[in-house]
Amino acid sequence: MFKKNEMTGLQLQDYYESYQIAREGIVDSISKLRNRNRQPNVSPGEVAENDRRILVLTADKALLDAKLAAFDANKDAINPPSTAQLDLLKQLIAAVDKLNTNQKILDEIIKLSTDALTEFNKIHPNQA
Repeated sequence: MFKKNEMTGLQLQDYYESYQIAREGIVDSISKLRNRNRQPNVSPGEVAENDRRILVLTADKALLDAKLAAFDANKDAINPPSTAQLDLLKQLIAAVDKLNTNQKILDEIIKLSTDALTEFNKIHPNQA
């Protein structure tokens, strides 16, 4: 694992790209959930579940941002992402982007975003 001041320019670029991809997936998922909640055929139960999911994703986004801040402050060490990890993150987020927002599809969107976050956590694990 490496701290920011120990990494090459390419490793830094790859890390920032992995962060941006993971964050983009979360933001896109939140947007799709909010859009679904505005549709007229959504039940109150679905709205409540979507609101819960939005809160979880918002917390995940805050954690990602905190990880980036700790890395930028040279406090956290990370595993520079591999090409395979970057490719997987890109595939996951591309899949989120393509999905429409009916309730069944939202379950898949959340899973893909969670998978992207899990992959990013392999690059930048939680630190004590």
